[in-house]
Amino acid sequence: MKRILLFATVAGAALASCVKNESESGLIASDSKISFEAPVVGTSTRAVTKYGEIVGAYPIKESFKVWGWYHEEDYTTFGDEANGWTNYMTASAAGDPVVVTFNKDKSWVSAKDYFWPKNGKLTFAAYSPADAVGTYTHTAEGLQIAGFTVADVGKQYDLMYSDRAYNRTSSTDQYTGSASHNTYDGVDIVFRHALSSIVFKVGTDADYHAADNDFKIKSITIKNVYGAGIFNEGLTDSTTDRTPVWTPTGDANNEYVAFSGAFAVPEDGTTRQEPTNAADLILLPQSFEGNDAAIVEITYTYGSSISGAIEHTKTFQLNTATNAKTWKPNTRYTYNIIFGLNKIYFEPIVEDWTDVPVTPDIDL
Repeated sequence: MKRILLFATVAGAALASCVKNESESGLIASDSKISFEAPVVGTSTRAVTKYGEIVGAYPIKESFKVWGWYHEEDYTTFGDEANGWTNYMTASAAGDPVVVTFNKDKSWVSAKDYFWPKNGKLTFAAYSPADAVGTYTHTAEGLQIAGFTVADVGKQYDLMYSDRAYNRTSSTDQYTGSASHNTYDGVDIVFRHALSSIVFKVGTDADYHAADNDFKIKSITIKNVYGAGIFNEGLTDSTTDRTPVWTPTGDANNEYVAFSGAFAVPEDGTTRQEPTNAADLILLPQSFEGNDAAIVEITYTYGSSISGAIEHTKTFQLNTATNAKTWKPNTRYTYNIIFGLNKIYFEPIVEDWTDVPVTPDIDL
């Protein structure tokens, strides 16, 4: 006999010299150009870019968009006109954010030069990648996203938003946070993952190497989940406290193939391995309460060199996970698919004879 079990586990600014300038806001700018530290991904989990890179620090091929707001004194509240609030770094009169890319001189800068104001301070916020799908605005509650749709598998990217970098000046001490960040001078931009990362690993519940068995994963597919939504960072203004929330839109009818092929499952009873060439899915955070149709569908084969392999399909309802009934932002969920065998035993039983006296007697 065979059985398959599925468990879920939850798993800044360089200062370059240039000539004096007057900013578009009319404020007098200093000699120091605004640029950004190679941004840090704010958790130990991996970032997956549209270039297929899996990285721990922000990739130099990527670009992001940043807002930079001026205020005369320390930050008070978003848009506080009494504090001289001005869109300082902006790509348009509407206050659109500015694209920042990695420069050949090994700094992170916008295409148009911006310079630190002579007086006052700047507060920054950003999102990545710069060409992410949707409409992006920044309010007192932080980043707001409308019209976001998860890309097809193979084209997915790690949508991220940054902490606000409050009260920065050209003389601000440089970022001294995570030791994993790249060592460039500049405004610290620390990103957080807006989506959920979904990973599948496979293994066995015991060592089956000595037996003539063969487990192969053929496909792993997530079905009937939401793929589009609206995001609210839920930032408490002037702090770093936040409660990010996604509100799904459309229907929960999307499916994402995490793996397709033929992967031999490690049979040592301890190894949990991600199938070769499996996709690290970056999907929309959502709750599965009440969504019995949201499943993981697993196709696999099991057999021996003598009997041959027989294909089977097993489904796992996502709302039955004890600790992952909801996918949350900035969280990686690892689903362990565990194969187990029930050994066939025999219990020989000999029935008692049925005693039938034959009649009539044989008389001699």
